Amino acid sequence: MLSRIANNLYWAGRNLERMEHIARFVPVNYFTSLDGPAEVSLQFVLRNINSMAGTLSTDDELDQQKVLKNVAFDRSNPSSIISCANLLRENFRGTQDFISTELWEAVNSLYHYVGSFDEDEYLKSSMSEFMLKVQDQVVLCKARIDSTLIHDQGWSVLKIGLLLERSFQITRITQLKLYDEEALEGIDPLLIDNEFGNLLKSLEAFDMNRKFYKKPVKKRRALEFLIFNQKFPRSLAFCLYEFKERISDLSLDKKGKDNSIKLIARNLRNELFYYQMDDIEGKEMEYLQEVQKKVIEMNQILVTNYFAYS
Repeated sequence: MLSRIANNLYWAGRNLERMEHIARFVPVNYFTSLDGPAEVSLQFVLRNINSMAGTLSTDDELDQQKVLKNVAFDRSNPSSIISCANLLRENFRGTQDFISTELWEAVNSLYHYVGSFDEDEYLKSSMSEFMLKVQDQVVLCKARIDSTLIHDQGWSVLKIGLLLERSFQITRITQLKLYDEEALEGIDPLLIDNEFGNLLKSLEAFDMNRKFYKKPVKKRRALEFLIFNQKFPRSLAFCLYEFKERISDLSLDKKGKDNSIKLIARNLRNELFYYQMDDIEGKEMEYLQEVQKKVIEMNQILVTNYFAYS
């Protein structure tokens, strides 16, 4: 496969997954601030949304409409939903010999929905509708990837992009909630548990967490589920195991400790397989930062050593 094709497929997977996480994170956390406790103020949530969209602000008070509009429709921000939709379509446009008509139609449907949505209506009353529709359209694209593509090298590259982006977003969103916990130190522990319930909802894990443990959501159980559960598709352990398998499908590897993506993936997968919450309790933030660094390192190896083209 040409490096140009592999690069497009890889970033298509990453942009698709990034769009879904933003479309879920924003409504879950925004509406929590409207009917939640006073400690979890709107400004508190707007800063998280800004951070999720890769936008840092030094303003003492953020403008609600500006933040919500930018995360959805700021074309200059590569992490906004409209930018992800544009990049996704461009990625797939250059790989049409490798994808199905059904997938291309689903991608175009998502692209046109996002691009034609009324921004004023979005701000007035339709933010939830917009975000839910984007989630549904992304799920349709993912279904087309798994059900209409030949599971060959191209499919494996797409899955690598999806899985690496999901792993990155899990660490990123979980760290945001751990920062929130520090900022809310000293308040009712029930409110902290409520915030970790919102973390699970942001990662589409709330219902499965409750059914798995058959108990109310608690911080420890939420983190254990998202980091170490090997059978839940939105856990780090599951994503990085599948990532390692897809890397093996492609026979991508180079010798040397600093160049072997398979070695990094295997070591990380083994950590998540054998570690348990007792091993990281009290240092969850540091552990997630280390995992995130390794995810970024694997992305750099892929982009530099395998997918680069001139």
